[in-house]
Amino acid sequence: MAQISFDQYKQRIQDAIQNKVIAKGIISGDPEGFILLDGFFNIPFQKELGGAFVIGGPTIPAVAIVGKSTGIIHTFAIKALLPDVQL
Repeated sequence: MAQISFDQYKQRIQDAIQNKVIAKGIISGDPEGFILLDGFFNIPFQKELGGAFVIGGPTIPAVAIVGKSTGIIHTFAIKALLPDVQL
């Protein structure tokens, strides 16, 4: 996986969330708007559940926004927002 800097992509991420998600009404709005959390998340996933947590398994690189008045957190896969980014 390539290493990318959040600061390098922050404006593109904000624009993509605004244009692809918020402007189209895909998520419910927050009357005071949203805050983009300042960093990436790696959401782990696995094909089986059995009580064991797999270290070093596959993850989904993501970002998140938080509603200013609601506190609702919405997460977005980086590749869905910026398909051209090489991860």
